[in-house]
Amino acid sequence: RKSRSASVNSNNSHPNDVTLQVPTSKSAATSPTPSAGSIYFIAGMFDGKEKVNREQPPMPTTEGVEYPRAASWAAGNCANVLNDEKGKQLFRVFLFQSLAEENLSFLEAMDKLKKMKSGDEKVAFAKEILETYQASINLSSSSMKSLRNAVASETLDMEEFAPAIKEVKRLLENDQFPRFRRSELYLQYLEELLPRNYAEKWAQSFESLLGNHVGRHHFRIFLRSIHAEENLRFWEAVVEFRSSRHKANAMNNLGRVILSTYLAEGTANEVFLPFGVRQVIERRIHDNHIDISLFDEAIKHVEQVLRNDPYVRFLQSAQYIDLLGKLRNP
Repeated sequence: RKSRSASVNSNNSHPNDVTLQVPTSKSAATSPTPSAGSIYFIAGMFDGKEKVNREQPPMPTTEGVEYPRAASWAAGNCANVLNDEKGKQLFRVFLFQSLAEENLSFLEAMDKLKKMKSGDEKVAFAKEILETYQASINLSSSSMKSLRNAVASETLDMEEFAPAIKEVKRLLENDQFPRFRRSELYLQYLEELLPRNYAEKWAQSFESLLGNHVGRHHFRIFLRSIHAEENLRFWEAVVEFRSSRHKANAMNNLGRVILSTYLAEGTANEVFLPFGVRQVIERRIHDNHIDISLFDEAIKHVEQVLRNDPYVRFLQSAQYIDLLGKLRNP
């Protein structure tokens, strides 16, 4: 992409009070609280011809947030994090760091547009949205055409915006949200909230360790040090594969990716399975017999491998002991 969009921070003030602000100084560009009713654009933020210092959105504090609430942001779909004020702000910071915050900003601007009452102001604001985002968000030609047609009309037809909104939501859901769940940013935020008694349970239950985001993160770091990380990576890939059970195309694609990434002979991340287990997986994928049970036997084998020597060694490692030392019970 040649350029990227500016950042939009919308609020719930009166929809008729909408102004466009282009900051001319660093202090203006970094203000986290635009004036009431304004839509806030940072000019040239993604323009390669203009070197503008991009300021990260403020991190949400952990005040008032308990671990289960923050852990729930990674469950289910993207709506879980977007429907939580603190979660949405953390996601915004992640998108900023990934140079992708224009997707969330576009959706927020569209929500603002839908709430407006005045026809003239809606048309004017729709034109500003198109001008700001047409070169920065990845849309199909048909969705972009529909977006332009809507803006060109004297009376906005909100249905014309639907394809663009759907595509941007799909991008957040299928690409950026999964990466957010695995990001250092999210894991560090969770670790700040993790009670010590959660981590102590890992010593009694291997399942508790694997079922905890922070636990898996530290277990993964330890496994990397003993050159066994691919086993946990495979386990996590299969969890993602199973979560796509209601999306046949996604499940088929993930199944083939897992086979080529972790089970193909000689691959850098090869997971060693009994020959018969791998052979059955290969045959089922070849025959397009892909369902949620595809990797069941493989997962049983990998879990047993991890449960034995690596798990025991992890509980005795500095990785685990140092983490316990940093955590406090509520």
